[in-house]
Amino acid sequence: MSRVAVVTGASRGIGAATALLLARQGFRVVVNYRSSEAEAERVVLASHTAGGETIAIRADVTEPRDVDRMVDETTAKWGRVDVLVHNALIPYEVTSFTDLSWEQLGDKLERELHAAFLLTKAVVPQMVSSGFGRLIFMTTVLSRRPRGGMITQGTA
Repeated sequence: MSRVAVVTGASRGIGAATALLLARQGFRVVVNYRSSEAEAERVVLASHTAGGETIAIRADVTEPRDVDRMVDETTAKWGRVDVLVHNALIPYEVTSFTDLSWEQLGDKLERELHAAFLLTKAVVPQMVSSGFGRLIFMTTVLSRRPRGGMITQGTA
């Protein structure tokens, strides 16, 4: 039985590399994207070329309806979600701490946690009922090695 993985923010960078790696290891993979459809389709094509079974699904992971639709489409196609890799970058303003407002920081934190919560709530019930599931939440090196203007991302 082939495992099913959903990788958010998988149209480029680490997300794309993760999706391709999982596909090469025999996973059926959903390449989630918010706005980079052409890039997501390139990941799907690269996966198919490597023998993987992959589809692209557009969903904004901060929107409950989008998350539910993505999980419903995945379940309709492959029966379940076994692995969630949450890698999607939630947009934020690059600014120095001295110029950062509480609203900017709070918005980033709220949107990050909201996305993680929505995704987890959408996949955990079927993981529990099947007796198997893996949740992987990606983070940034900025939490350990800050860079100027990136405090909002590093904190989130």
